[in-house]
Amino acid sequence: MKTITLLCLLPLFILFGCAPFAPSLDSPRQPAGLPERFSISSHEVAGNEQWWKEFQSEELNRLIDEAIAENFSVREAWARLSQTRYAAIKSGADQFPGIDLNGGRAYRVNKTDDTPRTSSDEYSFGISAGYEIDLWGRVRAQKKSAALLFQASREDLKTALMTVTGQIGENWTTLISNRKQQALFTTQLELQKQLLHLIKIRFPLGKSTALNIYQQQQSIEKVEAALIPLTSREAIIRRQLALLLGKSSLDDEKIACDQFPAIKEVPAIGLPADLLAARPDIQAAGLRLQSSEWDIAEARANRLPALKLTASHTYSSEEFSALFDNWLRNLAANLTGPLFDGRERQAEVQRSRAITEERLAAYGKTVFTAIKEVEDALTEEKQHEQTVASLKRQLTLSDNTIREAKRRYLNGNSDFVNVLREELNILQVRQDLILAEENRIIARIKLHKAIGGRWGLKNN
Repeated sequence: MKTITLLCLLPLFILFGCAPFAPSLDSPRQPAGLPERFSISSHEVAGNEQWWKEFQSEELNRLIDEAIAENFSVREAWARLSQTRYAAIKSGADQFPGIDLNGGRAYRVNKTDDTPRTSSDEYSFGISAGYEIDLWGRVRAQKKSAALLFQASREDLKTALMTVTGQIGENWTTLISNRKQQALFTTQLELQKQLLHLIKIRFPLGKSTALNIYQQQQSIEKVEAALIPLTSREAIIRRQLALLLGKSSLDDEKIACDQFPAIKEVPAIGLPADLLAARPDIQAAGLRLQSSEWDIAEARANRLPALKLTASHTYSSEEFSALFDNWLRNLAANLTGPLFDGRERQAEVQRSRAITEERLAAYGKTVFTAIKEVEDALTEEKQHEQTVASLKRQLTLSDNTIREAKRRYLNGNSDFVNVLREELNILQVRQDLILAEENRIIARIKLHKAIGGRWGLKNN
């Protein structure tokens, strides 16, 4: 009888591990309409892991290292990675038999009118096992889906790292810009006060007027007013940096830099197709798309009958010696399948397909958003580079103009308004130059974020 049973079950065991509903694709297709190259082409594959090292700043390196270890968003991403890892382990548990143990003790008292009272202890011990033969690949599909979600979670962690390091770099650059502007206005304020002193000296000699004094005092007030928001802005940026580092405040020595770093030539950006492998958010979207395809396979397999093997036995106190000899003697094979479920399983198949369509659209959106971000960063950097060059030329002309205006005023050949106008003009040009340099560096940081990078994660 046992031989006949095993022969009947043999074809079913052969089907174990097969997945007739498995997806035909192992990875998402390249979205239609993907451009062949960027506006600034490079055949070299981008490899900007730890892109911040380009700026050669120990302070920036230290800030980013601390953020990678302590940032709240990164720590949340690590926790989500652990969740999906254990969910994947849990989903694969159905590939192995489940064994349960149970035991009990009973105390029995016997007493009749004709016999004396007696008592006895009775023990029982049970063991049961269950196992589903994966005829249609349902269990395998469930495990594959969870494993892909775990991989997607790893890419989410990389995305969090990419985002946080970029935010650190941008805020650090803005802080330097703010300090340079403060230094500019402070220096200009001292020069304006010296000029006011000179005007007052010339007033008794009839070489300046009360109007000149009032105009210069007004100019000083404007410079002092411009310093107020810069001071407040520095405090705001410091708090933002502290939050990114997982702290409530920062020590002054941690952010003492007041000069922009030098930036090199535009890094290798590769081709648009390279983003599919370099950008972690694209990888995450692709992995979730593949996971949803396996969810469809699981839902389709779940509509078919399932074969489950079960074995169990309970032993009394006297049978413990035979525990491991005969516990499989009541092996049973149960074939169960849905007869009527109100179209629940069919609806689950359609729901899974709708999720796949949603994730397919999300994947395409992520790919083309990444291409847009690269192109935007390239355009912005080129624009700011040209702006910096133009402002430097303007600054040279403004320096010559202010010197000539001051000379003519001191010689009595020109009105003081011309000097005042040129002073304010050169101050504006210098501030615009600082802002353009800041924007150029931030555009470079955005470019590094846009082209992704390879993040080596040691922990699983």
